Amino acid sequence: MPEDSFLYMIDSMLKTCKWFALQALLFFLMPYVWDYEYSASTLVLMLVYTMLYALYWNFVPTSKQVRLLYLPYLAYVVIGVVVYFSTSDWCTSLWQVVLLPLYGAICFVGVKLFKKGVRKLRNRFRWGGVVAYTSLALFFILLKASSVAWMRAEAKEDERADILERRDYLLGKLVTSPKRVIDEMPSAVGTQFQGEWALYSCSMLSAALTNISTTYPDTRDENLRSMEELIEIVLSPELRYYDSMRWGEDPLESLDGDNSHVSYLSHLAWMICGYKRAGGDGRYDELLDSLCAAMNRRILRSEALNLPTYPDELIYVPDMLVAIVALEQYADLTGGTYRSTVTRWVSRAQREWIDAPTGVLVSFLTESGGQVEGMPVKGSYSALNCYYLTLVDEAFARKQYEMTKTLFWKGGVVAGLKEYHDLTCFFGFDIDAGPILLELSPSGTAFFAGPASYFDDTKVENAILRTAEAAGHTVVMGHQRHYLLANVALVGESIMLAMRTHR
Repeated sequence: MPEDSFLYMIDSMLKTCKWFALQALLFFLMPYVWDYEYSASTLVLMLVYTMLYALYWNFVPTSKQVRLLYLPYLAYVVIGVVVYFSTSDWCTSLWQVVLLPLYGAICFVGVKLFKKGVRKLRNRFRWGGVVAYTSLALFFILLKASSVAWMRAEAKEDERADILERRDYLLGKLVTSPKRVIDEMPSAVGTQFQGEWALYSCSMLSAALTNISTTYPDTRDENLRSMEELIEIVLSPELRYYDSMRWGEDPLESLDGDNSHVSYLSHLAWMICGYKRAGGDGRYDELLDSLCAAMNRRILRSEALNLPTYPDELIYVPDMLVAIVALEQYADLTGGTYRSTVTRWVSRAQREWIDAPTGVLVSFLTESGGQVEGMPVKGSYSALNCYYLTLVDEAFARKQYEMTKTLFWKGGVVAGLKEYHDLTCFFGFDIDAGPILLELSPSGTAFFAGPASYFDDTKVENAILRTAEAAGHTVVMGHQRHYLLANVALVGESIMLAMRTHR
């Protein structure tokens, strides 16, 4: 290949990357223009015509460029139409195949006009460049704001479709093999948290399916089938390994023992209770009896009336509350069995485990059930406590919700729940809260949507869903939709679906 041709090829590749990246970004920010078609096929088409035109500008003589401008388009249309009719799962519609290069032309002209405007401003004004690039930043902010407003309006207009499409996305990710479920969790968090996040993803999706079955009864049968598969995944040795690793014994093979295993056992029992409440059969009844009997016995034998998640660690109150929820729902299913334990726990929580300065249920307890001196309550834990309490004691939950809202809620354009009510932390990281941005706790904000929905606090719920859309950005492919952040933390998608359907 001649040296000039090689250089032209390199330049064409660079131009293709640059223009494709710009178009993909703008495409991402304008779902209302393209009817949410974020399919891989659309991006492939975008890449094809961008590459064809990049090669065209470099290899066709300047004198002929305008006259033969239609040739790359014709080549692109032939490729697009052939692939459209020969591929069964091609998502992009035929009209989009034909008109998509027009979008690229608009982007190209817009960039050229912007560059021309910047040059003029720089020549005429000292701060012309600053003004131009500030205007560009505002333009992107406006696009993002329009996207958020559009997606929220669309979700409100057809909430059923929005919920079911998010459900279908999660089912596609989680109703699979146990290994693939664990592999969906980021490996960077380590084996223990991978297992925890996988468990939470399955249990929160199961909770969402229970909620959806109540709201949309016609979906009950398919939801029950999915719940059965989720329970089988949680029962697998691969998923319960994180708990076996910490306790040195299998949680299901040691139900007669005294070690806690509360994290794993409580979520499994809660999932089975949800399955039964949604109309499931008795296939897990014997297992549920054993799980609840073991948890109840261990709780009553504990001086603290609480069980540690892991050996030699503090008691995490939200983890313990899952066991209380499971026992409460088991009592509903069996005519009151173990309800006295639930009542005793709630009574003691209201007497002994309220943080005096804030009035909020504490986040941690010592092994003996005492409050941990100097340990602050956390927004993420308080929000999760509120959610679980709605499933146990509505009056107690409402008080906790109002106190948590008073202390931790932060309104504004980007609203949400703060991780610390008395500390300013604009940026930070917590393994439970996630990356803290502008004081907001991602997991705390998501969990707070649950009690907000339950207590019909539409102002808070809508603010949280708006923040979720701004931060997560909904992606729609075919008949599935999800927040783009689900590609990083799938557990967050499960949590949000469970919370927003908690009526």
